[in-house]
Amino acid sequence: MKIKLSLALASFWIAQGVLATGTDISIYPLSFDTKTQQWSIGKGQAVTNRDGYDNQASFALDGQSIFFSSNRSGAHTDIYQYQFFNGDIYQITNTPDESEFSPNETSEGLKYVVEQGVPHQSVWLQKGGKPRERAINSLIPSGYYAVHSKLGTLLWARYAHALYFEPKGQQADERHFVTDHVGRSIHVVPNQQRFSYVKKKMNGDQVVTVFDPIRKSHQEIVSLGSGNEDYAWSGQALTQSAWLFNLDGTELRAWRLEQKPSSTIPMSWQSVAEITPPSARHHSPYRIAVSPDNRYLTIVWNRN
Repeated sequence: MKIKLSLALASFWIAQGVLATGTDISIYPLSFDTKTQQWSIGKGQAVTNRDGYDNQASFALDGQSIFFSSNRSGAHTDIYQYQFFNGDIYQITNTPDESEFSPNETSEGLKYVVEQGVPHQSVWLQKGGKPRERAINSLIPSGYYAVHSKLGTLLWARYAHALYFEPKGQQADERHFVTDHVGRSIHVVPNQQRFSYVKKKMNGDQVVTVFDPIRKSHQEIVSLGSGNEDYAWSGQALTQSAWLFNLDGTELRAWRLEQKPSSTIPMSWQSVAEITPPSARHHSPYRIAVSPDNRYLTIVWNRN
């Protein structure tokens, strides 16, 4: 059931000081020049602009809306949806005693993490107006996840900062351990049967690494250098190549995944743009998401 957000009520919460400062989401037009192989972005527009937590944006499969996690009650987070055609925000979940995070629309329906669910912190699936159901069989407390429709689900264990892979139709346990010392940003590599994650090394380096669950192999592809640990892949509309996006401070940059990667880890990041904060209150951008058709990009900003 969708509940349209009341702007008056949201303003009331802010006026009463229930919500603290937090994070906001902005959306930017994105374009790619196939001749020059260069990316560019246009002027940003606020999806949210308020004190409080608005975060973890992800695009709907049709690229016409954004799902995100938001705390508008002062107690727990719910999932909301921002529609492009009218700019309205709708409430998707309404659970006063639970928090939902990491929304991701899949071919099966909308998946998200329930923090207080049973079992504790697991991935759930919601189809239309039906009651939610478990999306994985594993009992591993999962903070983040990435779903490949044919292969299964890669899980980021909340307390271990480790990855486990649950093959489709099976139940992940300790036998399905993949690796540890991993960042929270895990994804499916576009148009491939592989996943990606950030390996955090003892020397402080953070390296985007590709995991092949069929071959059970790992391949380091590029270091994030001084960039933050959050990254995103280009949408599946680019079938010839896949690109990584990352923020180094307020600089948006991109990196192309070579078809035949070398044995060394390149540092050939392409500078896309220096991003201007939405306001004087906004700073330190980090999370990124790219629409399936590569027409839009979202950025999460911290705010004072």
